[in-house]
Amino acid sequence: MLTWRDDPNVIPPWNERPKCHCGYRTWLQVWTDPLPQGKKGCRFFKCPDIDDDFKACTFMQWIDTRPLGRVSFNEVETKGQYYARHTQAREEARLAREEQERRVRQQQICLKGK
Repeated sequence: MLTWRDDPNVIPPWNERPKCHCGYRTWLQVWTDPLPQGKKGCRFFKCPDIDDDFKACTFMQWIDTRPLGRVSFNEVETKGQYYARHTQAREEARLAREEQERRVRQQQICLKGK
């Protein structure tokens, strides 16, 4: 079974992405420039807050050491898709935190009743 690391057209799950220096989950991109030589078509993670001149956060991590073949699109993930996943992950974390707090309160009520 292929994983997202082996298949260039699969977007990795949110929780498997590294965090950048800003603390954000990283954005998946494909290198399109001819330099450095041998990197065109390689996928990499970068800070979602980065600008093209690397003035904001300098985080960048290669996924592929060599191109995996033809990638069917230049941007593996658009900014809109990234932010939709980011928002969904934050909402899921908030709901899990609220559920945990509810359980703790319920246990405290049960202990007071004994």
